[in-house]
Parts: sequence; structure tokens; C-alpha cells
Amino acid sequence: MPPSIPRGVADYFGGPARQRRQIEASLRALARAWAYNEIIPPVFEYAETLTTETGGQLAEDLYRFFDRDGRVLALRPDLTIPTARIVGSKLYDQPLPQRYFYAGPVFRYEEPRAGRQREFWQAGVELIGAASPDADAEVLALAALALQTVGLAEFRFSLGHLGYFHGLIAHLRLDDAAIARLQNALDRKSLDDVRALADAWSLIPPERDAVLGLLALSGPQGDGVLSQARALALNPQMLDAVARLEAVEVRLDHYGVKRFFDIDLADVRAMDYYTGITFKAYTPGIGFSVVNGGRYDNLVGEFGPDLPAVGCAFYIDRLLLAQTRQGGPPADPLPDLLILPCECGEHIELARTARAAGLSAAIALGPEVPARYPLRVYCECDGSVTLEDPRGTRTLPIDDWLDAVASPRLVSEL
Repeated sequence: MPPSIPRGVADYFGGPARQRRQIEASLRALARAWAYNEIIPPVFEYAETLTTETGGQLAEDLYRFFDRDGRVLALRPDLTIPTARIVGSKLYDQPLPQRYFYAGPVFRYEEPRAGRQREFWQAGVELIGAASPDADAEVLALAALALQTVGLAEFRFSLGHLGYFHGLIAHLRLDDAAIARLQNALDRKSLDDVRALADAWSLIPPERDAVLGLLALSGPQGDGVLSQARALALNPQMLDAVARLEAVEVRLDHYGVKRFFDIDLADVRAMDYYTGITFKAYTPGIGFSVVNGGRYDNLVGEFGPDLPAVGCAFYIDRLLLAQTRQGGPPADPLPDLLILPCECGEHIELARTARAAGLSAAIALGPEVPARYPLRVYCECDGSVTLEDPRGTRTLPIDDWLDAVASPRLVSEL
């Protein structure tokens, strides 16, 4: 019986492994272009660090274990909390704002499902030390551009602000149980359930109107959603949330990405540490978000001085699934060139020069089936090289063969 692996983890090889790394590399290059520097937290930390008050939602999902000194450790459940710890404890006195990118596996003890294993990969950006709408818009615009960069043909962002909901429940003076019931009803998009709660709480206008109107506060930004939200607002906190979204909307228009964003003030489920804007991105054929993000102005303060922050995480596993559903499964990689051995040994030099030119070159060792490879190279041991590809066979002087191959781009067209 072949060895098994634990439930909730997966092996990746061939095309999926390469495509996963390509997604990560694309996101890393984009983040670098936007001046985000890489940060690499440890895979495990003290469990108490990962269970701060603002990160409490993740506490039940931690993989915990003991070290030999009896300390309780845990695998990281996300990369935002470790980044906040590093900044709050080690980088708080560095110039602001600070921009960071990360990529790597995270772990949550959840029921495995499509697009989410117990070990899954995240990449993300965190912008720390800037509280303005410009900072929110930068992260949102980067996220939209990132989904275009990895080749998603269609996607939509859902953009909200927790301040609106928090202002409402503060005005209504709801206890934790009542808040949970309202959140559940909103999650289900059930107007009947929301109406039943309003009846149970004996709400009258304008409070009743504000609660019943929550589910209508979603849609494209040009549909008057924010105007309607302003009309239903009951206090300055709710009005401030609307004003913030209006300011962000203007900046998204400047970035040229406003068309990708819908407003949804009824989406009130988010990480416990979020305090302002929240957002998710969805793509057709995938029933869950491929990007999650938001503003978390209190999290860094759990580890040092208070610093405002906003960021997002890309779910690489889900992006890979979306790419596969949109374009089919990734093909297993083959080298650009297969170089057949020759008696004079010059094939080794041919491989060296091809690799130096940026091509992937494999030297045939015996079991290969040459016809599988898009371009075969044969040294004739007489100062010439023969090239075989789907377009035919040609023999060239040994000094000219690499120019004929030209570039990795040309090879990829074969």
C-alpha cells in the first residue's frame, strides 16, 4: 500500500507546481514594482502571539504543539499577524509608511474543501503607517492589477466598511448574541430573517429602516448605493464610513480600476482585526473569494506602538483553481531544448551556452523519447549542429545555431 499524506495537505508537481510558482513570481514582481519589500516571518511562533484579542477569530483554527521546554507553539494561520508583530516590535521606529510583500504556506485546522486545504498558500501586501484614503486605494488598485497580471479574465471586488455596521449595532445597543444573529441573517442574504429580528427587537423607524435597508446596500458604485447608505445612517460613525468609501471611490477612478468594484455594506464577516474598509474579490466558477483584505488600525498596536495599516492576501490555491477552470489544466513542463549526446563531447558546451542564454536545456540520458520535446539539438562533431522541430530539420554551423534558436520566446512558439 503506498504511503498516504495527512488530510488537508496536497502534493504539487509538474504543471500545477510550475503554475503555482509562476503566480507567486508574478505577484512578487508586481509588488516590487510598487515598492513593497519582502518580509519573511517564521512558519511557527508562540501560540499566544497568534491569539491576540484582535486576532481571536483564528484562535480555534490554530495547529498547536509543544516544544521541548513546554512552551505552546502554533503554525501561522495567516501572514498579516506575523507581519504586524515584526513591525510593532522591531520596525516601529523606521520611516513611514512601510510596504511589505510576503508569500508562503499558512495552516488552519478547518474542514478541507475545494480551494482551501489545511495547508494553503498566501501571498499578500501590507501598507503600514498611512491612515488616508490614498493608502486604501493603493492596496485596492494593486489587488485589481494583480488579478489582471495573473491572467484572470473576469473578476469583481466587493468593497465595504465595517464602521457602518459597527455604528449601527452601537446605536442599537445590541449584545453579542444579537449581533451574531444579525450577521448570520446578512450572510444568508435573508430579508425575512432580518425582518424577523427587527420585529423581535421592536424596532421602529428610522432604526428599523436602517436594519432592513442593509441588504439593499450593495451593487455597482454608480447605482447610488452610497447615497442610500448616507440616507439611512443613524450616527457620525456610519456617516464617516460612507464618506471614506466615497473618497476611496474617487481614487479608484484615478487608478482606472473603479469598474472592478461593487459596494457591499451588508458583508460584515471579516477577520476580527479589521477596523475600516474590507474587501473580497470573486471570479466566475469559484464559489469563494480569491482575495481578502481590509484596514486594521489596531493590530500593530498589539505588539508595539499603534500604527494604521491596510493590506490584502491572495489565495494562491484558489487563483490556480480559477486559472485551471478558465484555461484548462496546466501542461507538464518540458525543457526548451533536448540536446542529444555526441562522441566529441561538444554537446555539453552546447547545453552550457543555451543555459547561459536563458534557455532550459536537458541533455538526453537514454530513456527520453526525443519526439516529445519541441526542439532537439544534435552535434554532428564536424563543426555543425542539426536542429529538429515541428517545422522541419536544418543543419547550421556550430557558431550560428544559438542565434537560430533566437530566444526563449521563439522556443515557446514551437
